[in-house]
Amino acid sequence: MDHESNSYELEFQEYLERIFRKYGVEGVANSLTFLIGAFVVTVDGVIVAANDSFLKLLGYDKRELYGTDASKVTYSEDRNMVRKRISENNSESYILRLVNKQSDIKYVIVSPCPIEIDGITYRLAEFLDQTELMTLQEQRISALKSTAFALANTIERRDPYTHGHMKRTAMIAVEIARLLSLDDESIEYISLGSNVHDIGKISIPLEVLIKPGKLERFEWEYIRSHPEIGCDILRDVELVDLVKKIVLLHHECQDGSGYPNGLCRDEIPIEVSIVTVADCLEAIAGVRPYRRANSFIDSIEIMKGEASKFHPEALAAAESLVISGRLEGKEFGMYQSTDKHSLPPDQ
Repeated sequence: MDHESNSYELEFQEYLERIFRKYGVEGVANSLTFLIGAFVVTVDGVIVAANDSFLKLLGYDKRELYGTDASKVTYSEDRNMVRKRISENNSESYILRLVNKQSDIKYVIVSPCPIEIDGITYRLAEFLDQTELMTLQEQRISALKSTAFALANTIERRDPYTHGHMKRTAMIAVEIARLLSLDDESIEYISLGSNVHDIGKISIPLEVLIKPGKLERFEWEYIRSHPEIGCDILRDVELVDLVKKIVLLHHECQDGSGYPNGLCRDEIPIEVSIVTVADCLEAIAGVRPYRRANSFIDSIEIMKGEASKFHPEALAAAESLVISGRLEGKEFGMYQSTDKHSLPPDQ
């Protein structure tokens, strides 16, 4: 199979070279009719050819585009990634955001193919326009977020002690995910899952939620049921599995002591573990009916005292956030006390 693949690649390279010698670099971009869209750049990232589909997508003519750096039509946040791919001669497909002449963002799947002719390397790249699909996905996520925020607000209004807890947990989880260099899609789902992770608490009697003293065993069972109830509530909602896993598994612990399934370590997705750390940090730092608030510094120290429960990298990232002072602002203004306590009973 590898031999066949190498043979095909060699034949294709020879075919491109014949086109190049007959029609020049522009012929390479325009003669391959099986490519919906195509453009060619040098190893320095300079655009030297493009077919009509590429020009139409971006709204430029050849005179405006040829000889310019590809960064001119690349979304600013993607430029370093593109330069790195070109310098490494990376031939793997990837999603890229382009910017047209009207400053609209266009999402494309780029499939590059390095070509070497007479010792000069070019990069022929096929592209597929995915803008409509990505726009629909963004609209869907936005609608789901709006629903999630409305649900979270409804639930938390029942309990003044935890009002805003899910929103703050989401803010912390997103920051932890960024420190751990998770991709944008995973961070989006972490945010969404965090914002509804306690949705199952809508079924818990209010007198249990706000009880100032020690919970009875049957009351504790109410609390422990909220992840599964939350997952049941979302069962028929069109959400990716990761969001539902965050709701179901956010009380699982690395040492297997969590609930509802007693999972441990690699059985728990990293995205879930991040939310677990953020949830616990916010819960320990927040005011509860049975105690005053803790400072974030003290909260991290409490969590480090039971470090076996938490994903080590996620906990370290949370500590870094706290030490750097990034968890500040009006959302976290209530965390002023320095009284030390153990992990809250709902952990």
